[in-house]
Amino acid sequence: MIGADTNTIIRFLVRDNEEQAQKVKQILEQGETLYLNQVVLSEIYYVLTTAYKFSDPEFIKAIDKLLEIEGFEFFDDQVVKNIIRDFIKSNADFEDCMIHQINASQNLQTLTFDKKASKLKGMKLLE
Repeated sequence: MIGADTNTIIRFLVRDNEEQAQKVKQILEQGETLYLNQVVLSEIYYVLTTAYKFSDPEFIKAIDKLLEIEGFEFFDDQVVKNIIRDFIKSNADFEDCMIHQINASQNLQTLTFDKKASKLKGMKLLE
């Protein structure tokens, strides 16, 4: 397994540099697995929605694609699916959904001053 930086995943997804996208594809075709950690997931959201103007549904579709393609391994597929579920069903920011689900995977409650985020089950609003 090899750790992937955000830019390698972005090139693969948006193919704005076909040569670089092909290099990532070749690595996958050689049977390697690219590991995507929490920071990479957060940065993918930021880059796709700001620099590439992806809508939230387009971003979700991109993450679903990575979850389905053999050769990509997230830090925890179930946590990523739970993050996406929270993001779809709530009006919380993506990053808050990440914080909540990563903490929940460790059986931790999350404290917040963010009223939107506090609506997520397991988040507690500090007043």
